[in-house]
Amino acid sequence: MGRSSGVAILGKNPEILSLESPSNSMTVHAYGANSSNPSGGTVIIVYVTILPFPEITESEKPIWMGKPALFSMMDKCLLALLVLFVHLAFFFGAWLDPPEGEGQANFVFRLLFWLVDNTGVVGFVFVMLLITKMNHYANFSTSGFWTTIWLLLSSLFPLTWKLMDLIEWFSNLLNLGFSNPLPSWSFTWFLPIGIFSFTIMITFTVLYQNAFQYVITDKRIHLRKKFLYFDSDIHGIPYGQVENLKSDPSVMGRILGFGNVHIITSSGIGIQSESTEMSVGLGTDEGVKPGGSILAIFGWVSKQRQRSVLAKDPSECLFGIKNPMGVYRLINELMDQEVGAIVSDQIRAE
Repeated sequence: MGRSSGVAILGKNPEILSLESPSNSMTVHAYGANSSNPSGGTVIIVYVTILPFPEITESEKPIWMGKPALFSMMDKCLLALLVLFVHLAFFFGAWLDPPEGEGQANFVFRLLFWLVDNTGVVGFVFVMLLITKMNHYANFSTSGFWTTIWLLLSSLFPLTWKLMDLIEWFSNLLNLGFSNPLPSWSFTWFLPIGIFSFTIMITFTVLYQNAFQYVITDKRIHLRKKFLYFDSDIHGIPYGQVENLKSDPSVMGRILGFGNVHIITSSGIGIQSESTEMSVGLGTDEGVKPGGSILAIFGWVSKQRQRSVLAKDPSECLFGIKNPMGVYRLINELMDQEVGAIVSDQIRAE
């Protein structure tokens, strides 16, 4: 920012406390003031604010902007490591010799090697579906839709080889001439499949972390989600609708400096209600429908226990932001200012 006679000079608004890297979708707000120039001219200083929120009105003044910290998605990375470990266990279990000797540890390892050798793909699918079920049923922060889909695909992908073999077997019975296009299955495939699944999850975690943007203005709190260009939503919460605030950084969050700030309103924003209903089922009055056994897997996985908790969806709270207590105090101050302005208006009206 500089000075010149009779020209507009663009600069960043110094009143904005924090502006992290903006997204590709931006809107520009410009406002400023005149200032006298010793040489006799007029200096027009224009403050420009670049925000990824076209919905912010010109009457609003941005005060803070942020997004989930990278380490706030660590739970998804740990889940990806667990899935990779399962793949590696079945990969090495088929190639390494079980340990010899006495002792409980050796007995457990020999049992694991025996299970890997004798269950193969079926054992892998069972273990992965069990992990998928436990993760989804417990309503962790990793129990969302996209993570569950990834776990299901990772669980059932090795069955592609078995399905192709089955189709080829039926084709030979009917002389259709179908040949399995996939290479022969072996336990070595668990290694590249595991690495591929791990890479996909880490990539989507980074994309998911950057899909959320938060802005606090002098009038309301804006939360925006734009994930993969088709899963998007945005809503603004006026301070007059906020009934309660809560900040609950985890132990890891306290160490690394991030946490959630929950904004609870009378309309139910900030509260998450979870259902035990099954989204897919088998039972009908007419019996089991075709394909019911496959649908049962998805129905079993989709069942959750019921509880009402603070919403930890990044689109429903300020999720995993840096310096959560500072943001918590900032929102409280802005809420006090809003209440004070309302009281002053009421007094003047009387």
